[in-house]
Amino acid sequence: MESFNLYREAKSQYEKLIPEKNDGLILLSLYAKYKDQDFTEENIIASINKVFKDQGNESSRTDNRNNTIILRLQESFLWRNETKRTYQFKKYGLELCQNIEKRLIEKYNPAKIKRFFDELHKSLTENIEGEKDFNEWIEDHFNLRMPELVSQIEILDQQVNESVNEFKVTVKSENQHITEVLREIEIHLEVIKEQAFELKNAFQVSYEIDEILTGILQKPNNYDYIDNIQKVQKFHDNSRNQLEQVSKRIDKIKPRIREFIYDFNKQDFDRKTNKFIDYLLENSFVKKEGSVKRIQFPNNLFGLKVKLTEHLPILNIVPIREISYKLPMEISKRKVDFSKRKVLLDKTNKWKQDKERILYWTNIAFKELEENGTLAFTPLFFKIIDIDELPIAVKTAHNILRRSTKFKQKYRIDINRNVVNHTAIKSISLWQMSIQKIQ
Repeated sequence: MESFNLYREAKSQYEKLIPEKNDGLILLSLYAKYKDQDFTEENIIASINKVFKDQGNESSRTDNRNNTIILRLQESFLWRNETKRTYQFKKYGLELCQNIEKRLIEKYNPAKIKRFFDELHKSLTENIEGEKDFNEWIEDHFNLRMPELVSQIEILDQQVNESVNEFKVTVKSENQHITEVLREIEIHLEVIKEQAFELKNAFQVSYEIDEILTGILQKPNNYDYIDNIQKVQKFHDNSRNQLEQVSKRIDKIKPRIREFIYDFNKQDFDRKTNKFIDYLLENSFVKKEGSVKRIQFPNNLFGLKVKLTEHLPILNIVPIREISYKLPMEISKRKVDFSKRKVLLDKTNKWKQDKERILYWTNIAFKELEENGTLAFTPLFFKIIDIDELPIAVKTAHNILRRSTKFKQKYRIDINRNVVNHTAIKSISLWQMSIQKIQ
């Protein structure tokens, strides 16, 4: 049996599956008014006339046009009830309009994403503790949440695209307040970048989920889960990379906006200078005072004294060696040390990963502090060592203590000089420390 070929099948059915612009706008106009309710042919014709009027394509001969469009829409998007002489959306047409509506009204919501990840982490933990089928968790929880998580990243990327398009349109316009508009775009991009950072923080729980999945892989007889585990981890990696790309795009766009503002201001200054000179040439005249002729500027300008400056000649001595013929120099071939580059790349990736983990543990600490009013610092320090490594624990501790010290009016650090040793690594010890939230 021949396998299904999506490209070949879609090529012959494309016009029936994807409406052209006017047809799509007619469907959306009907959906906005009637949703899944019945509507008449007159209602469809009213939407057709509205769309063509908005597009500037009004015509006096509309009967044949309207009939052709209605028949075309019935192929994939509309049902006709012959008895009632009414129309209704087919399931495919209704879902198409619903997806477009959802995409357009969807708003950026990092708190919602954080809640989704918390629910995924909780349900995954319960799945493992209950010794249930991991693939059921994928189907019942992860697959349901993944489209919403993807949508949030796409919303940020779309906002960047809109800002870029607005920048291109503004550059070509003759708006007198162009610099103010561009600065507003720059501010908007900074807001998007902050939102990307917030969303990246919301994705921090994904690291814990990845750790749990790694634990599942290490258990015997779990080979049936490999594909789904890779699916989840690949989604997490792609999501983090996409958020990083959003921030990088913004970092590339903002200097271009500033450069354009600088060039525009410079050209604007030149235009004003030329305009001023033209004004002087057109409105000034020569006035004779006795035997002396003077230039008389317009009444609202003061007289200017113009002096001739005389420049003394300068003798430049150029040594012969600087202008004599020189033998061609051999161009040295650049050698790339791939092993050194790999070491540097690994070191950079390790630094980025450590930075993310330090931020993750810092957020965990202050979340517990805000919720419970107190943080047992010493057990947390040892927990970080168990899960990650000692350098991350030390840097996280420095991060937490520095922030707590900075906000002395909000947090208090209590230190008991009783030494506590790590249960496994006896050479590592720490005083008993806790941080209190001051009410």
